[in-house]
Amino acid sequence: MSEKPLKDRSDKEKIDAVRDIFGKITPNYDRMNRIMSARRDVSWRRFLVRRIPSDALKVLDVATGTGDVAIEIARRRPEIQVTGLDFVQEMLNLAIEKTEKDGLVDKIEYINGDAMAMPFEDSTFDVSTIAFGMRNIPDRLGAIKEMARVVKPRGKVLILEMTFPKNLKMRQFFHWYLNKVIPVLGTFIAGNRSAYRYLSDSIQNFIHPDQLTDLFRQAGLQEVREYPLTMGITYLHEGIVP
Repeated sequence: MSEKPLKDRSDKEKIDAVRDIFGKITPNYDRMNRIMSARRDVSWRRFLVRRIPSDALKVLDVATGTGDVAIEIARRRPEIQVTGLDFVQEMLNLAIEKTEKDGLVDKIEYINGDAMAMPFEDSTFDVSTIAFGMRNIPDRLGAIKEMARVVKPRGKVLILEMTFPKNLKMRQFFHWYLNKVIPVLGTFIAGNRSAYRYLSDSIQNFIHPDQLTDLFRQAGLQEVREYPLTMGITYLHEGIVP
């Protein structure tokens, strides 16, 4: 992997780095998520699932990773058929194992694919979601447009992502936590300091929630709303496909 700072790499280099990083941290990914967020990530995903319309029957989860969102949807909304898409096969392999263990194989299909060129026809799904994956995509506007493309008119796009909180004291604490605590946890729990250094950097370099709202509108989405969670360290954005 290139030693250049992430911000100085080409889009292809960034994408290759992300694939490499997530492939390596797959075995400890779920455990680290729970520890890093003090299990708040579970409640954030559940909030996302609650924002799925009651009449939705087909949902796409982009950057599905180890399948946490896809599995949460299938558990809580058994009438929904879920498709999980990711470009890291190691993550998908673990997602499949978890899905089989939970007896949800008939509810979830996993596909190895690119979020920027998804192998689906226009207007295939009622909802598309992505949780903690948008910050890893260089062309965010393009990704939102692609998520909207595969959703039916009046369907919904949902994006859950961590960001820097607006409150100054909370920002200072979060900055310390991301820069000092997360890399140490990555070293001693996952055995990969550099990967979790990247994850910390990706959160700090992600756009402001208001900027993400603007991207939703630029992508043509309507009725755009943003929901701050846990004192604003995470936001859920939603928009309606016209």
